[in-house]
Amino acid sequence: MVYNLVFDEVILDQLKKASKNQQVKIFLAKILDRIEEKGPDAGKLIDSVLKLYEVKMMHPPIRLYYLIEEHKQEAYIFEYEMKTSESKQQNTINKIRNKIKESKS
Repeated sequence: MVYNLVFDEVILDQLKKASKNQQVKIFLAKILDRIEEKGPDAGKLIDSVLKLYEVKMMHPPIRLYYLIEEHKQEAYIFEYEMKTSESKQQNTINKIRNKIKESKS
C-alpha cells in the first residue's frame, strides 16, 4: 500500500533550506520514502485522536511529524526539527495539533 505525501507549507520551506545540506537531505528523503511505503507503521503514534505520528532518527537527531488519512491513503507531512529540548518538542507538537484542529473546523 502506497501513501501519497501531502506537504504543509512549513515543511516545503524547510526542505528548500535542507537542500543545502546533503546529509540532512539524504536522511529526510529516507524518512519520506519510509512514510510513503509504510504510512502509520513508519513512525510512532503521538496523538491517537488526530492520528499524528513522529519519526525519529538518532544520527543526525531529526524528528519529523506527519498525519495519516487512511481513507484517502495520504500522509500529511508537517515539519521536521533537529532534536531539541523536551519543551521545544512539545511546543512543536502543540502547534501542529492546533493547525490540524483549525483545518478540520
